[in-house]
Amino acid sequence: MTRRHILFAGSIIMIGCLFSSGSRAGTSGKITGRVSDAETGLGLPGVNLILEGTAQGAASDLTGRYVILNVRPGIYTLRATMIGYAAVRVENVRVSIDLTTEIDIEMSTTVLESGEAVTVIAERPLVVRDLTATTAVISAEEIAALPVTEISDAIALQAGLVRDAGGGFHVRGGRSGEISYWIDGVPVTDVYDGGTVVDVNKDMVQELQVVSGAFNAEYGQAMSGIVNITTKEGDNQFRGGLTTYFGDYLSGHKDIFLGIDRVNPIDIRNFEGSLQGPLIKDKVFFSLSGRHIYFDGWLHGRRDYYPHAVTTMVELPGDVVAEQLPEYLDRGRQTNRGLWGFNYVLGSNAWLDSMVTREAMPQTIRSDPDSFGRYYDRFRTAHQNGLGDRAIRPMNWNRKIYTQGKLVYRIRPSLKLSYHYILDDVDYSDYWRDYQLNPDGSNKKFRTGQTHILQWTHALSARTFYRADVSYFTKRYEDYAYSDPYDPRYVHPDLGMQLPYSFKTSGTANTRFQRETATLLAKFDLTSQITLTHQIKTGIEFRRHRVDYRDVTLRPVAEQTQMDFIFNSPFIQTRILPDSTIYASRYTRYPMELSAFIQDKMEFRNMIVNVGVRMDYFEPDGVILADESDPSIYAPIKPGNRYHDWGSDGIPGTFDPDGTEGNGIWDPGEPAVNLAERRTYWYKKASPKLQFSPRLGVSFPITDRGVIHFSYGHFFQIPRFERLYQNPDFELGSGTGNVGVIGNADLKPEHTVSGEIGLQQQISDDLSLHVTGYFRDIRNLAGTRAEEIVIFGGAAKYSKFVNSDFGFVKGMIVALSKRFSNNYSASLDYTLQVARGSNSDPEQARNALAGGSLPEVQLTPLDWDQKHTINGSFTYGAGDWGVSLIGQVGSGMPFTPRRSEDITALLTNSQLKPMTHNVDLRAYKDFRFGPGRLTWFIRIFNLFDTLNEINVYNDTGRAGFTTDINIAQATRPPELINPLTMWFINPTHYSEPRRIETGLTYSF
Repeated sequence: MTRRHILFAGSIIMIGCLFSSGSRAGTSGKITGRVSDAETGLGLPGVNLILEGTAQGAASDLTGRYVILNVRPGIYTLRATMIGYAAVRVENVRVSIDLTTEIDIEMSTTVLESGEAVTVIAERPLVVRDLTATTAVISAEEIAALPVTEISDAIALQAGLVRDAGGGFHVRGGRSGEISYWIDGVPVTDVYDGGTVVDVNKDMVQELQVVSGAFNAEYGQAMSGIVNITTKEGDNQFRGGLTTYFGDYLSGHKDIFLGIDRVNPIDIRNFEGSLQGPLIKDKVFFSLSGRHIYFDGWLHGRRDYYPHAVTTMVELPGDVVAEQLPEYLDRGRQTNRGLWGFNYVLGSNAWLDSMVTREAMPQTIRSDPDSFGRYYDRFRTAHQNGLGDRAIRPMNWNRKIYTQGKLVYRIRPSLKLSYHYILDDVDYSDYWRDYQLNPDGSNKKFRTGQTHILQWTHALSARTFYRADVSYFTKRYEDYAYSDPYDPRYVHPDLGMQLPYSFKTSGTANTRFQRETATLLAKFDLTSQITLTHQIKTGIEFRRHRVDYRDVTLRPVAEQTQMDFIFNSPFIQTRILPDSTIYASRYTRYPMELSAFIQDKMEFRNMIVNVGVRMDYFEPDGVILADESDPSIYAPIKPGNRYHDWGSDGIPGTFDPDGTEGNGIWDPGEPAVNLAERRTYWYKKASPKLQFSPRLGVSFPITDRGVIHFSYGHFFQIPRFERLYQNPDFELGSGTGNVGVIGNADLKPEHTVSGEIGLQQQISDDLSLHVTGYFRDIRNLAGTRAEEIVIFGGAAKYSKFVNSDFGFVKGMIVALSKRFSNNYSASLDYTLQVARGSNSDPEQARNALAGGSLPEVQLTPLDWDQKHTINGSFTYGAGDWGVSLIGQVGSGMPFTPRRSEDITALLTNSQLKPMTHNVDLRAYKDFRFGPGRLTWFIRIFNLFDTLNEINVYNDTGRAGFTTDINIAQATRPPELINPLTMWFINPTHYSEPRRIETGLTYSF
C-alpha cells in the first residue's frame, strides 16, 4: 500500500465528515407524518408534537409535515397540540431501528372540556414501506413470549438462517463467522473467530434486528448478515423483575445418552434480576441486570477411572475374582478362555498388586523376600488408587455469571451521555468422547468477555444530531486441565494412549491454550434530515486490536521422558518448552482498521432509495515468509541459512587456498548464521488493504398494501484473525508429503456480491405475505486450494491459506405472518436454498492432499446446504394465561459417503443425512401479587423427544449404525474396558433430547 493510497483514503474520510452528515449503525428510528385539519384536509403549520415521557418532539412545517429523529426503538404515545384545536394522543406508536414510522394526524376544531384529548390507537403496519433489505425485527415483548432462554435461540428462528451440527450460524449459505454483532450501535464481534464478545441477556433487549439482505453502507466487516441489538434504558418510572427457574432432561433415550434417566430437577438452575429507573428525575437514569445460571448438560461420562490410573489386562478364574476382587465383578466380562477378564487399576487391590509386582520384578530376584518387599513398597508408593467411583459426571456443562449496567445522563434535552458495561463470564466443558470413562482428565474451558461503551449524543437542531462513541472490549479464552501449568496432578502423556475401540482409562489433557482479543474503538457519526426527502448519514470509525495468543503442550522434564509405569509414579514434573519447538507457540499482534461511509435515504412518495458507499482500510501487523521454500527460522534447511560459506578462514571475500569459500559445504572454520541474523531477512511485512463497497436498496410501494423492494451491494470482510496468524512460527511436521499448513497475514479481504428482490403484500387486516428471491456470489474466501509449496530438498510440501475458495448461493423465502388478534398470532416461513462452493472448510483442500486424494475442482454442496427449511410459530394469549409453540423442519444436510456405487459420481457431499424436525413449547399463567405481577411458566424444548440425526457414519448415512462394527468384531477385541457396542453408540450424532424448565418471574 503506497502513501498515495493512504492519503486518498484519508481524504475520502475527511470529505465525508466535513460535507455530509450521518449516524452510527442503527440504534434509533424516526417518526414522520403530516398534521392536517380534519374538515378541510389542509396541512396545519406550527403544531407541537411530543413523545410523552421523553424530551423529544418537533413542530410541523408550513405544509403540516414533521419529523422526529433519533427515537430509540420501543412503543410510544405521540401527543399533538395546537391552539384552537383539540389535542390528539396517538398511542401504540412503534419505532424500530433504521426504519421510518409514519403517523398522520387529523385535528379537529371541536371544543372539548379542558384537559381532554382525542385518543387514537396506532396500528402497526404489516407492510414496511422503507424496508429495502430483508430484516427481521423482534421486539422485547415478542422475545418474552417465545420459548427461548438465550438471544441466540431467537436468532436461529429467522428465515434463511441455518444452524449446523456444531451450533454455528450460516446466513443465506455463508460460512459461520460472517455475521457482525452490534450492541447499541457499536460492533462487538470477536475478530479472532467471528463470534460474539459478550452475549446480551434476553430480558435486557429492547429490540433485536437480524438483517440478512443487502444491508446499508453503515454496516461493515460482515458478508452474510447483521445482528443488531438495542438494550433497554431507564426512565422516570421504576421497573424491575426477578426470575428463577430449574429443570433437567426428561428423555427415554437412555441407551444413547448415558445417565439421562437420572433426573435431578436442579441440574439446571437460573437466578436473575433487573432494575431500571431514575437516580435523578428527568436527568440521570440507570438499568442493571445480573444473572447466574448453571447448566448440567445432556452428555455425560462415567468415572470408571481417575486420570492417574495405570492399568493392565488381567484374566483370573471367576471364583477368585468373586473372593479377592469383588469390585471388578461388574467391570469385566467372560473371556474366550472361560476366565474373568478385566482392566486392572494398579494400586486398587493389595493382593493383585503383589502378583503384578512379582511378574514385573527381574526374574533373578523374584524368590528373594527382601527384594520383593522393596519392589512391592515401591510399587504401592507409586500408585494411588486410580479406580473410579463410577459416578455419572457432566461433560458438556456450563456455568455463567452475567452482569450488565447502563447509566444515562440527560444533560439537557439535546445532550445525552451514557455508559454501558457488560460482563459475560462462562466456565464450561465441551464433550470429549475419548474421556467418557475418565471424565476428570479432559480440559475445562473459560471464557470472559467485557465491554465498555461510552456514548455522547448531541442534537444540533431538530433535524441534525451527532454521536461520538468510544468503546473497549476484551475477550479472554483459556482451556486446560488444571489452572497451574506445573500442577502435580498432570500425568505422563504416554498414559493417554488408547486401545482400539476403547475409551481412555487414564491420562490428562496436557495441552494449554490461551488467547485474548482486545479492541479499542472510536466513532464519530452525524445524521441530518436535510429535507423531508433526504436523510444523509456519514461516519468515521477507528479500531485498534490486540491479539495475544499462546498454545502450549506440557512436556515432562528430561529425566521423566521415558518411564517405567509399574514402579514409577505416573505423575510428572511439567515443563514448557521454548517457541522454537513444536510444543509451544505465541504471538502478539496489533492490527488496525479505519473505515468511513456516506449514505442517503431518499423517501419519495412512490419510492424509497437507500444508496451509499463504504471504505475500509486494514493494516494486519503481520509477517509472511521471504523464502517459502525454507519456512522454519529455528531449523533452516538451505545451506545459506545455516552457515556462512566464507571458507575455512571464516572471512568473506578472501582467497582460501583450500578452495573452501563458496563450495556449498559447511567447512571447519565457517561460522553459523545465528538466529538474530536470520531475523533480519527471514520475514516480510504484510501489506495494508483498502476496498470500497457500494450499496443500493430501493423500495417501490405498488399499492397501499403492497411493496416491492430490491437491494444490491458489495460486502467485504477481513478473514478471521486466526487464519491470518495461524502457526506463527511456521513450524511444520517431519516426513514426506504434505506436512502442515501455515497462516497468511497477507490474505485479501473476503468478498461477497449480494442481491435480492422481494414483495411485501398485506392480504387482510392482520395477515401479510413476504416473498424474497436472493443470490450471493462469494469470492476470495480463505482456503488452501493453491499449489503446494515445496520445501527445499523436494521431499516434503506444505500449504498456506490463500484467497482461493469461492461459492454461489441462490434461494427463495416465502413467509406468512398473522399479527396478534382474536387472542392469537402465528407465522410460517419456507426457505428454498442451494448453497454450493469449492470447500466448506478453509483446510479442506489441504486435508484432501494430505490424505492422498485430490481436492474437488468444481462447486459441490456446502456442509450446511439445507435445501428446504420451514420455521413456524404460534402464540395464544387469553388474559392472564397463554401458550406459545415454535417448530422447525429441515431437509437433511449433505455428507461425503465413503464410497459410491456410481464410480463416476462426485463423492464430496453427494448424499444427504436424514431430515430433522423439532417443536418447543412455552406456557405461562399470571397472578397479581402486590404492586406487580407473578408469572409461573414452563418451557419444554424438543417437546416430543425427537432423535434428530445431525451427524452420521459415512458408510451408512445413519447416526446409529455402521458396518465398521462388523470389522471390529472380526478382530476379536478383548472388550475389557467397554463393550464394542458402547464404542459405536455416539451421542454427538444426535440432537439435544427433551429438556424441561419451570420457574417464576416477578415483575413490576
